[in-house]
Amino acid sequence: MKKVNQKDRRWEPGSHEDPKKPGVYKKVLVRHEEVDPRSKLMMFQLCKIPPKTTHVAHAHKTMDEIFYFCEGKGEIEIDGEKEQIVSGDRIIVPAGQVHQIRNIGKVELKFIGLGVALD
Repeated sequence: MKKVNQKDRRWEPGSHEDPKKPGVYKKVLVRHEEVDPRSKLMMFQLCKIPPKTTHVAHAHKTMDEIFYFCEGKGEIEIDGEKEQIVSGDRIIVPAGQVHQIRNIGKVELKFIGLGVALD
């Protein structure tokens, strides 16, 4: 058993972001390398987007991404379809679909991100 506390992990720019001015920060709690090599879990992470900020639109060819929103107010766009999001909402982004999240509130938009490989 290996216990990890989120306080022991650091915030870092999202993988698709400009490291000098990221739109989203992540604190990776579980990386694929930390689980059984046969696992389809790619990552489990805490994320935050500063107020009035948007993260870079991107897609994952071979991974579904699941978001659970914990705090704040935002908007998600998936392949051109927009939806308002608030605390308690869950969104699944199927592999291959371009997605982008915007914080439209006055406080940080906080959420959990989970990536699951298709193969």
